[in-house]
Amino acid sequence: MTYNRINTNDVKPEMDFEQIQRDLKKFKNQKPAPEIDGAKLLRYIGKLERLITDENYQDFEYIAECFMCYVREMMANVKQESKKEILIKCADSMGITIQKKGEILEITLPMILPTKAKAKAEYLFEPLFFTMENFSKSKEVFIKEKAIMCIEFIYDKSNKNIRRGDHDNKEVKQVIDAISSFVVPDDSDNYLSLCQISREGDYNHTKVYVMPEKCFGAFFLDHSKNK
Repeated sequence: MTYNRINTNDVKPEMDFEQIQRDLKKFKNQKPAPEIDGAKLLRYIGKLERLITDENYQDFEYIAECFMCYVREMMANVKQESKKEILIKCADSMGITIQKKGEILEITLPMILPTKAKAKAEYLFEPLFFTMENFSKSKEVFIKEKAIMCIEFIYDKSNKNIRRGDHDNKEVKQVIDAISSFVVPDDSDNYLSLCQISREGDYNHTKVYVMPEKCFGAFFLDHSKNK
């Protein structure tokens, strides 16, 4: 496949920004965005385009996450909504879901948590954190006894080339921090035990289960049968 390079050096931010402002008027309760926002978005697009051309996909993922975090902030300003509300909506569009089944809290994340040297922590942490906060207002999630968190990586069984995770995954730490804030006093081993498991499924995603430690044996046996 041939990649057709787009020459973003020819983009004139001062001209394109006028169109951006016209488009923003389509939003309800829109607020004029500073011109610097439009210019910064275009610079991000230029970086992403160059990284694609260079086939530098590791840096591309990082810059894409930075770009998305910036877009969220811009959306909050333009729509005059709190950043928290924007992040909860973003979590929904990303496919982050939370449900409580008996004593077990189940969180679904729309990706295999990646093993990579560079990651924008806020990209996943912020929408997950505020979704957990929002969920905890309507459901009891705090566990008054020692808890266990089981992180399950589910790999697309049709794709054998996916890089498997490891146990010093930085993204895993972000997920633990975002969830544990609402279920235990702190994430030390006095209150929370951790385990990681994996299996194959229909698509790539991650499940996080949190429960009282006494429930884990029955959960694991039942979970293994249903794989």
